[in-house]
Amino acid sequence: MIVLWLIVALSVLLHWLHRVNKDYNILSFFAKRVRTKDGTPVESIAPIPKGRTIFANTFDLYGRDHAGVFQHSRDRAAKMGISYLEYGVGTSIYNIIDADNAENVLNHPNLITKGLVYNFLHPFLRTGLLTSTGKKWHARRKMLTPTFHFNILNQFQEIFKTESQKFLQQFKGQDEVTISLQDVIPRFTLNSICETAMGVKLDEMAEKGDRYRENFSQIEECFIRRLSNPLLWGDSLFNMFAAKDYASALDVVHGFSSEIIAKRRVLLEGELDNKRTTQTADDDVFITKKRFAMLDTLICAEKDGLIDHIGICEEVDTLMFEGYDTTSIGLIFGLMNMSLNPDKQELCFQEIQENIEDDLSNLDVGQLNKLKYLEYFMKETMRLYPSVPIMGRQATQETELANGLILPKGSQITIHVFDIHRNAKYWDSPEEFRPERFLPENSQNRHTYAYIPFSAGQRNCIGQKYAMQEMKTLMVVLLKQFKILPAIDPKDIVFNTGITLRTQNKIHVKLVRRKKVYLSREVCGCCCLKMIVLLLVGALSGLLYWLYRINNDYCVLAFFARRIRTKDGQHVESIAPLAKGTTVFANNFDLYGKDHAGVFNHSRDCAKKMGESYIEYGMGTSIYNIIDADNAENVLNDPNMINKGLVYNFLHPFLRTGLLTSTGKKWHARRKMLTPTFHFNILNQFQEVFKTESIKFLQQFKGQDEVIISLNDVIPRFTLNSICETAMGVKLDEMAEKGDRYRENFKQIEECFIRRLSNPLLWSDSLFNIFAAKDYASALNVVHSFSSEIIAKRRVLLKDELDNRGSTQAADDDEFITKKRFAMLDTLICAEKDGLIDHIGICEEVDTLMFEGYDTTSIGLIFGLMNMSHNTDKQEICFQEIQENIDDELSNLDISHLNKLKYLEYFIKETMRLFPSVPDMGRETSRDTELDNGLILPKSSQIVVHVFDIHRNPKYWDSPEEFRPERFLPENAQNRHTYAYIPFSAGQRNCIGQKYAMQEMKTLMVVLLKHFQVLPIIDPKEIVFETGITLRTKNKIHVKLVRKK
Repeated sequence: MIVLWLIVALSVLLHWLHRVNKDYNILSFFAKRVRTKDGTPVESIAPIPKGRTIFANTFDLYGRDHAGVFQHSRDRAAKMGISYLEYGVGTSIYNIIDADNAENVLNHPNLITKGLVYNFLHPFLRTGLLTSTGKKWHARRKMLTPTFHFNILNQFQEIFKTESQKFLQQFKGQDEVTISLQDVIPRFTLNSICETAMGVKLDEMAEKGDRYRENFSQIEECFIRRLSNPLLWGDSLFNMFAAKDYASALDVVHGFSSEIIAKRRVLLEGELDNKRTTQTADDDVFITKKRFAMLDTLICAEKDGLIDHIGICEEVDTLMFEGYDTTSIGLIFGLMNMSLNPDKQELCFQEIQENIEDDLSNLDVGQLNKLKYLEYFMKETMRLYPSVPIMGRQATQETELANGLILPKGSQITIHVFDIHRNAKYWDSPEEFRPERFLPENSQNRHTYAYIPFSAGQRNCIGQKYAMQEMKTLMVVLLKQFKILPAIDPKDIVFNTGITLRTQNKIHVKLVRRKKVYLSREVCGCCCLKMIVLLLVGALSGLLYWLYRINNDYCVLAFFARRIRTKDGQHVESIAPLAKGTTVFANNFDLYGKDHAGVFNHSRDCAKKMGESYIEYGMGTSIYNIIDADNAENVLNDPNMINKGLVYNFLHPFLRTGLLTSTGKKWHARRKMLTPTFHFNILNQFQEVFKTESIKFLQQFKGQDEVIISLNDVIPRFTLNSICETAMGVKLDEMAEKGDRYRENFKQIEECFIRRLSNPLLWSDSLFNIFAAKDYASALNVVHSFSSEIIAKRRVLLKDELDNRGSTQAADDDEFITKKRFAMLDTLICAEKDGLIDHIGICEEVDTLMFEGYDTTSIGLIFGLMNMSHNTDKQEICFQEIQENIDDELSNLDISHLNKLKYLEYFIKETMRLFPSVPDMGRETSRDTELDNGLILPKSSQIVVHVFDIHRNPKYWDSPEEFRPERFLPENAQNRHTYAYIPFSAGQRNCIGQKYAMQEMKTLMVVLLKHFQVLPIIDPKEIVFETGITLRTKNKIHVKLVRKK
């Protein structure tokens, strides 16, 4: 009976297994079978290779060494010929070796989860960007992608160059040397990733860096051990039997990354503390817009609660591994290919010689982008030797592919990049090394996914431009100094499987130092003589041909202005139209002979005609005119575009090189020195002065119930008095007449500015000094004498104040004294004592701040009061708001109450939108500069940001000519482009005095509206705008003041 039952039970079991085997591969531990959409046999789409054992493909890799694991995949791809299926350890595995299936998988929105083998990296990387999925991956990707923005990569270039030069230092004094690339390259790439993305130099941690790399090899050993032994695929068995073997290696690599994080925390806190002490709230736009490198971004995100310390560790471990290891593989095989292909190495060298100076002074991103053949060389290297030879995905739900296969939930997908890159379907003679494959004409018909060294789709590598930039930089520096000769036969190379591509044997190359060639004086003389003869024989035809050829890169008729080009080679006009000039000489003489109003209207007319940001060429330079907010944001936030434009040179006789006109280290030092002088504590001290000066302003109308005033006459006197008493610490009561003379002579200086602007022959300082400078010498003497007298008076007053303080304060008050914030001129005088500035420097800054502090604010007030007169309903709203918040005796007219006057603030903002004090701003490129829109501006290009036109651009402002303060209500402003409103500029060079200006304007408005109603006298349609240093009008603006009963 028992035997009978056993027979029945066995029969039932076998029948059940037979039934189940249709849907599950029983011998591969019940792996659910892949099926097809239309029911056709799976093998007709994807063949299934026979396994080594009866357990399907479960133990195909078991017992193989690293080379055997690698070769197994290559042999199988060659045997199958198309993408194929395997079954092992309870899962189906779809192996992809063609571009169509790779494209389908990498772009599939449900296939972003990494494959099972990535779990083997969890003890090392945990769940960072490489290994995470779902919401966590999306959040981390969004957080980290901006850290490899082109602005960040521009900042990294100097580090890549320096590290490349340090790399060569180890061969100093050696004319020939054979090196093992696996020994020297990873040290270079680890140093680079730590100093760029992590912000920490490894100079003092070199030994720890070497230990990190050594122990990383142990972790890779663990990865291969698990990959080739399916019994260790489960975390439980691995933790029980093998994890302890690698614990010490994990401690070393995690200890190294933790030390990097700790060091950067300290450094970043120091940098931010320093920034806080030197930047005011005026710089908020720049600070919030500033892009940080990777680790800085993570630390700042931690403060915002977007990530915790463990999360930072995950991403640092991930980015450090990916940033150093994958790039080092590209460089190792790239240098090997250089040695094996001397003809192609020579092409790279000649291209480098044509584009990069021997002293590497122009080795920037712009020049690297010109090295096209070197780029094709590196791409061909990564085709044959992809750093990541396989990539994995896992189906989180039953998934249908484009070829009709339906993969069960939990299926593994392996994309064999190595085999796709050598698939003869896409690459003829795939084993040959031919960089020319990547020429545009050779690539255009190739399947996009036949080349995926950086993956593709949603989970593509965020650091691919970083890697290419780093590799090209080292190649340039190395090839400048050395020829690379072979020291290994490529047929001897045995590939190993690792986390990334490995070789069993180390790859060596021989470096031979290049010898510089010098021509003798006799040879040079002979060549010159022959050249002169040739030029004389064919002078005219040669010149014309040369001009024709050079006109592609230079606008010859604009005195050889270097042309703007595009990143991808498309027509420049498709991005920015070219304004036609008034003469054959491009735009050289477009402003010549125009009066002040004509100069102003020329820019307005061009903006309307072009409809978008446009290009001009004149006097040997390209001029990019910006009338949209996107380009304005790009330029004003670019750290490489802080140099002011050419026209600011016209102000040098007046302002010399103060904060407005200086650049580089001088500008940074002055900005750092002066920013605290407009700190809110200082502005609090100024408020009583503003109130007193506003009351004094009204005294001139005492006893008059009605009065018509010219705003252009009375407002500048008020603002000059205010800037002198606040920032300069000197009252003008006894110097009123000199103040008036200062303002009158300032007009002569402005006349000089316009004369130079409209006559390109005077753009040159040499010609200006010969023919025109003398006409304005007396005006300059007056304004400089006035500012010098201000400085002299304040020196005396400050000395008395400090002497008095010294005699009344005890030593206990030292800390208070040293921490006290001084106003502008006091700060400069104290800095002079500390050797941080000299007397000329003080004069520069006083002239600059006096001009900016009185002139720009007076324009805001003139147009503000004009708008009050023309908008009586809005004037009434302002008045009622003032009545609600400010006492009639003005006892509470302080900053906190001014801040409550929101509608008045919107009113002034709308005034500055329509009538910005500075209608145009200029920048100059200090090197070839790529913009976000794809334009590449040559070095010394001029950029003009037309604030006036941006502020009236209907793209951002509906009915832009209408005066509507309500535009600035929070609900109306929240979706508007931040850079659609930039009356105080923006970015690093924004105006440090913008809060000062708003406070002064609001104070006078309050005091005036308390006593008078402002009525119109002038029809705004009659206003004729003129160009000046700031916004001007041809006719004076009058209003009528009627005293309130």
